[in-house]
Amino acid sequence: MPTDLAEELSRFPGTSSTSNWLTINSDHLREFAHSTYLDPASVDTTISKNNVLGADLVDGFMLLSMLMHVEFADPLSDRVGLYGFNYGLDRVRFTKPVFVGQRIRYHRTIIDVETRTPTRSIITSEHTVETDDGSTAMHAVWKTMLIDGPNEAE
Repeated sequence: MPTDLAEELSRFPGTSSTSNWLTINSDHLREFAHSTYLDPASVDTTISKNNVLGADLVDGFMLLSMLMHVEFADPLSDRVGLYGFNYGLDRVRFTKPVFVGQRIRYHRTIIDVETRTPTRSIITSEHTVETDDGSTAMHAVWKTMLIDGPNEAE
């Protein structure tokens, strides 16, 4: 096993992974709306109901938030005590609508690892959401700070 975080992470640029297929159902969409206060109990959702694409349109921010699922389902490292923080997004584009019941999967490619300290690195990853017809529905460049917790205190 590599002796420090930077050494371990140095092998990641250029690596890719693909998630399993996921299907967003109406319960997921309703729970997302509730958790983001985008429900009739919190705001007037008339404008959303007037959407020409219909009520089964999956919110782009829901697709974006599901990046967390991808990271937890397929972590970059199994280093004990490693944790991460959302460092930010450089670019996000929603390029095709996704609807309730449609299958999607995420593709992740690590494009850069920037060592900040011996225990902290910024990972830049490129993510796309593929729909079951082979189209791309979302593209995002995401930065995550990974921290080697047990060695941070040293």
